[in-house]
Amino acid sequence: MKKTTRVLVALLALTLVTSCFVGGTFAKYVTSNEGGDSARVAKFGVTITAADELFSDSYKDAKTDYTANEQTGEITVQASTEGTNVVAPGTQGALVGFAVTGTPEVDVQVTYDATLDLAGWELADSSEYCPIEITVGTETFKVGDNATDVADLKAKVEAAIEGKAALYHTNTDLSAVNDDVVVSWAWDFEGNSDVNDTYLGDQAAADNAATIGLTVKTTITQVD
Repeated sequence: MKKTTRVLVALLALTLVTSCFVGGTFAKYVTSNEGGDSARVAKFGVTITAADELFSDSYKDAKTDYTANEQTGEITVQASTEGTNVVAPGTQGALVGFAVTGTPEVDVQVTYDATLDLAGWELADSSEYCPIEITVGTETFKVGDNATDVADLKAKVEAAIEGKAALYHTNTDLSAVNDDVVVSWAWDFEGNSDVNDTYLGDQAAADNAATIGLTVKTTITQVD
C-alpha cells in the first residue's frame, strides 16, 4: 500500500473516533414540565328591587292578601288629588315589591338603613297622638303600647328594620333567606279615639296634615 493511501485511511479512522467522542460529550438527560391554571371572576349578580307601595292615594274596604297589598271591595278612602298618598282610620299597607335576589359566589353582608319620618301627630293641646301601628317582621310597635311617644316609635321601628342585617355564606340564594324584612302599617278603624282621629282629619282639611314616611336603603357588600 502506498504511503498516500495509508495516510488517508488513518485520517478517516481518526475522524470516526473523534465523531463518537463529540457526540458523547454533548448528550445529556433532559426532562420538562409545565404548570398553570385559569380562572374567571366570581359571580356577584345580586339585584335589589326597591319598593314604593307602602302608602296609596286610595284604599278599599277589605284586603284578601295583606302582604301583597291586594285589595277587594269598594274604595272607601280616596285622595282628592290623584297620586297624593293618604292615610286614614281603617287603612293599612305593606312595603311590597321589595326583594333581594341572586346567588353570589362570595360571602356577603346585607345591611339596612331605615328612616321613619313622623311629623304633626299632635292634638290642640300639643300632646302627641299617633294611632298608626307599624309592624316589622312579627314585631308590632305603637305609641301607648310598646312605644312611649312618637320619637320612641321612630327609634324602635328603625332599629327593628336595621336589626335584620345578616351575613350570608357563599352560594346562598338570597331570595330564599330575605323574606323576614317585611314592613307593614295599619290605622285601626276601631279601638282608637274617634275625637282625636277626627281632629287629625280636620287638621288635614285645614292644610295642616300629619305626615308619615318610611325609607329603607339596602346595601349588599362582599366580606372577606
